[in-house]
Amino acid sequence: MKTVNLFILLFIIGISCNKAPMKSDESTIARGQLAAQLWTFRYDLEKDVPGTLKKIKALGIDYVEGFDAPYIVGNADQFKSQLDAAGLEMFALHWNELNDWRKDPARIIATAKKLGATYTGIAWLKITKQDTVTLDVVNEAADMLKKACPQAKAEGIQLYYHIHGYELQPIPNESTTFFDSFVERIDYNCVRLEADIFWVTYAGEDPVKFMEKYRDGVELLHIKNMASHVETGVFTGADFMPPDMPADNWVPLGKGKIDYRSVFEKGKQIGVKWYILEMDKYSGDVYAAVDSSLQYIRKEKLME
Repeated sequence: MKTVNLFILLFIIGISCNKAPMKSDESTIARGQLAAQLWTFRYDLEKDVPGTLKKIKALGIDYVEGFDAPYIVGNADQFKSQLDAAGLEMFALHWNELNDWRKDPARIIATAKKLGATYTGIAWLKITKQDTVTLDVVNEAADMLKKACPQAKAEGIQLYYHIHGYELQPIPNESTTFFDSFVERIDYNCVRLEADIFWVTYAGEDPVKFMEKYRDGVELLHIKNMASHVETGVFTGADFMPPDMPADNWVPLGKGKIDYRSVFEKGKQIGVKWYILEMDKYSGDVYAAVDSSLQYIRKEKLME
């Protein structure tokens, strides 16, 4: 009997030794959802909303993120019907008209609800090309969102802020950035963060280190890759609008210089819920570009 018990004990030990050790963060890994930002398809949407939404769905996409174009928010009930007909759900809505946030955030929140979104927030701080993104501008955005929090919570809407890179300017004579000031003024329970990996990189930051630094707030990512020739560094946003950049600055995932395997891995560790495919501009077939990114994600098993 003792010999049998010893054999069983040794067998159990052997199994234990051969079992791969569990990673410290394995139990908290978040898989997240894929979506597409409608801005990517804006030129087609301006001409044919139902047809464009159908083509987006055909890529294998179920969720989209909207923005405050007239054909989307001008008649939210109609656009929601068009989304339903295409089999798409709008989970989030960018609203970039800052005067609307100053004057009537309740209208923004109500429109987001009509569209079926559960998130709405600010994604751009410049009104004209000449505008300069200052610390005061960044702080005001934080304050506007924080002020709208009670209304949003009452309606079941999560507010969020999309980072475009100019927020990462260093504050003179300090070791902090404009964005650090932004974060100090908000409550993560009220305002979540959407990191655009292209623009964080463009501003000279390591996107994985950025995600780690603000891990308690980063819940959404914009994902597209950057061509190898693009120079990066401190970005002020002065005398600039994204259409000014050459279309070949953007490339699909797997074809640029940003390491998206590391981005997705960090996203799982910190609990990113949404990975949103976007091409700000593109010189070729934008549907093919999005499909290429989707194929790369599947091939590399980045969502698994």
